[in-house]
Amino acid sequence: MSETVNRKNRERSEAEKKRRPFGIARRSIWYLLRWMLIITLTVFLCYFALVEMLYVSNIYIITSEGMEMRADCVLGETDANSLQEYFVNDWILQDELLMTQAYHPYRVESYDHRLSFEAIKVFPWSKTATVRVVERVKNIQAKPKNEATVDPAPAWDNAQMELKLEKIDGRWFIVAVEILTLDPEGKPAATPDYSQLTTDVPHY
Repeated sequence: MSETVNRKNRERSEAEKKRRPFGIARRSIWYLLRWMLIITLTVFLCYFALVEMLYVSNIYIITSEGMEMRADCVLGETDANSLQEYFVNDWILQDELLMTQAYHPYRVESYDHRLSFEAIKVFPWSKTATVRVVERVKNIQAKPKNEATVDPAPAWDNAQMELKLEKIDGRWFIVAVEILTLDPEGKPAATPDYSQLTTDVPHY
């Protein structure tokens, strides 16, 4: 009987020896797969974070330069065609501020344009973005172009605005500007205040 027990023990030991390499291999494969998954997720998160930062930076520049150029077209002698670098043509053609030409009878010598950013909403996979800003133009120094104009140059309508942007052919363009509030309260910062800038970043 003891011989039978010993034989069974030997068989069990040999079977365990045969299964051991497979167990080690299985654990090794799962270990590698787990780390590959972690590394892949980390790479994707870094990629999305980088894209998010690039989008916010590009949108900030397009919005800042575009709105400043728009003010220059309204107040100065800049051709409205220059806005095509920042705005879609359909919006340029329907921009009421450009169409009214309220400052056309005046020669504007200087002005103070301020644009304060309140929020930028964009996701790494988005083709559209939303920006909320407050635009103010102060200290408009203007003289009539001829003696027939006797009234002073009109004041600029300061406003809180929501801008919609679209990515067209790999580049962001402003497609719409909506006025939310006229003459908003508060004073703009002399320079862009990044501490007040908020972005909607998705949580992964």
